Amino acid sequence: MTSLTADLNAEGVTLHAPHSALTLTQHGFILRRGNKIILTSGKSWGTSAALIDHKVGSRHGIFKYADGAILNVFAFEDAWEFTWKQPTRDSFDLRSGEHWYGQGELVNQLYPLERASMWEAPFLTWDNGPNGLGNIQTPAWITATGTAILVDTPRDSLIVGVNASAEAKMPVWDLSGQSPAHLRPPDAVPGASGDLTLADEQRGMGYRIFVAENAPQACHKLIMALGQPESLPPDQFIRLPIWTTWARYKVDINQERVIAFAREIRDQGYPGGTLEIDDKWQQHYGDTTLDPTRFPDPAAMVRELEAMGFAVTVWITPFLSEGSTNTEEAKERGFLVRNQEGAPYPVLWWQGISYLLDLTNPEAVVWWADKLKALQESVGLRGFKFDAGEANYLPADGVTYMNIYRNEFSDRWASFGAEFFPYCEVRVGWFSQRHPILFRHWDKFSVWGYDNGLASVITTALALSLTGYVFTLPDMVGGNAYGGVECDKEMLIRWTQASAAMLSIQFSIAPWDFDQETVSICRKYADLFVSLAEDRISAADEARQTCVPMLRPVWWAAPHVSDAYLIPDQYLLGNKYLVAPVVQAGVRTRDVFLPPGQWRDYWTGQTYLAAEMGSWLRDFPAPLDTLPLFVRE
Repeated sequence: MTSLTADLNAEGVTLHAPHSALTLTQHGFILRRGNKIILTSGKSWGTSAALIDHKVGSRHGIFKYADGAILNVFAFEDAWEFTWKQPTRDSFDLRSGEHWYGQGELVNQLYPLERASMWEAPFLTWDNGPNGLGNIQTPAWITATGTAILVDTPRDSLIVGVNASAEAKMPVWDLSGQSPAHLRPPDAVPGASGDLTLADEQRGMGYRIFVAENAPQACHKLIMALGQPESLPPDQFIRLPIWTTWARYKVDINQERVIAFAREIRDQGYPGGTLEIDDKWQQHYGDTTLDPTRFPDPAAMVRELEAMGFAVTVWITPFLSEGSTNTEEAKERGFLVRNQEGAPYPVLWWQGISYLLDLTNPEAVVWWADKLKALQESVGLRGFKFDAGEANYLPADGVTYMNIYRNEFSDRWASFGAEFFPYCEVRVGWFSQRHPILFRHWDKFSVWGYDNGLASVITTALALSLTGYVFTLPDMVGGNAYGGVECDKEMLIRWTQASAAMLSIQFSIAPWDFDQETVSICRKYADLFVSLAEDRISAADEARQTCVPMLRPVWWAAPHVSDAYLIPDQYLLGNKYLVAPVVQAGVRTRDVFLPPGQWRDYWTGQTYLAAEMGSWLRDFPAPLDTLPLFVRE
């Protein structure tokens, strides 16, 4: 049982728990493990007033400050819990944690996190947030020094910033809709002036700081607190590739084109799997029948696709538009989010203006599930691709059946899919780690960099994995080709390689739209993905049961090696595989870091013995047809 003691010294009041000591000062806190400082507060602390009184029990301390602020501190075997009784702005010194990881998706997914610069802003799940926030967020961070921070009371009032720039200011916040491209934050660059803090602000702030011997152990404690799913996603969904119409065809789809796409896939020697029919299968958003002009016989189409080896899903959102009979019924039955006058609230999204399904209304949820089940059964669909669901689409002044914080809308959308349609993917998450479904990355751009391009496929996967999302789906190989920015041959090949050892892979841009070499190389890695199925499923199941990531940063296998914390372009699949993709154009060699132990080149069979501090393979050959891949012996 935890026994808390305290002593008053020149620094302030120091609390001693079994494995760490916490010193509270007028200016913040200092957290130590033994003699090593592992985390300190930043420039702002809950109060700047003098500490005037304190009372310490066996595991609980109360601290009073001259301005009336009150802080409660609870000590646990491996964690400290802070609770402020008033609106609070706290911050953590980034330098004290050395390197930072986690949180979730960013438009500019730099790694480690302190390399990014994120203005302080409402911490919501966003469809391209104005400060760079993305669709899946967790107010949780891991440090290289062996701590993990989890905000326990994440209300809509939570504001978060990371290394916020002092050189540029954001415009006034617009808390709805997508951000124009010019508002996307710049990447932090060497020499940029940031405040070197992770800041959070909230009414009645509460958070825990887990303490461990190293970063992997701290991450394990964090994931245990967040929870894990009780089962795996459906087998076919993760054994075989997912093919989708979106990047190749956008909204220009019909029955003939979908069948032709499937035939091309099989004729080119690629494995089947799942075929997603994306946007524009409906006449009106909110319809649960396929557009008869585009899809005259959808049941026959699905039967033909199934015969070719494809499970079939369709794209769906929580938006319902004028013109759909379902929209009229939802209006009449009060199943839509309302404005202050009680009328359905028009919401702007990327396909215009629609209404939003009220996911807090149990009757509305069952009604919508029944509509989708009827579609599923009549056509023969296996499941759905659930798109949207971000908090920014729920108006701040919207009226719902039950009062919820806006981020909860994202978890309700994920929960809807998990409960009624387990053969599904979603692209939002807010404390949604418990769901045994695929969580897709935000729509990637067809560029090379960490600015939502190929390089960010790895760093996004790691950010989500380290915050407990086991079942993640990288977005489409080659990106989405938005804004006339097209994927080229080399990018498509390298993107396929980078995704080939992840839990799932998704194709849309067709390799045969380039040349035969592209077809052959991409097929090689689609086949590799299939051949690694048992290893991927085993690693995912182990992760789910043991609360360790399936996809791991290389520091997981070398927590004592400082170099390992700075490698953004390698990952581990479980404990068995080291993957070192090429994520730069024109590159045919790369440096590979091998964690301690013996490793075998997957392709050549050559073995390498890495020293206790790990070993670098400098200028390791990586021709266009080769993914550097190593197996632990």
